[in-house]
Amino acid sequence: MAIAKKPKPAPASDAAAEAFISGKDTPAPAPEPEPTGRKQVMIRFDPVLLERVDKAAKRSGISRSSWVQYQLNKALEDMGL
Repeated sequence: MAIAKKPKPAPASDAAAEAFISGKDTPAPAPEPEPTGRKQVMIRFDPVLLERVDKAAKRSGISRSSWVQYQLNKALEDMGL
C-alpha cells in the first residue's frame, strides 16, 4: 500500500465563513415525527436471553417488539394489573 499525503482542504471563502458563523448554512431541523400513541423506550437484555426472545418471536412469526409487548401484557394480566 502506498503512502500518500493528506490532501489540503480547499480554502473557504469569506462569504462561506460568514454564513457558517451566522448559522445561515445550517440546515433546518427535521420535522417532529407524527405522534403514534406509542412511546419508544430502551431496555437492555442479557445476550443469551435476547437470543431466546428472538427465537420465540421468530417461532411465533412476529417481531421481537411485538413478542415482548404480548408477553408483558400477558404477565401483567396474570398479576391482575
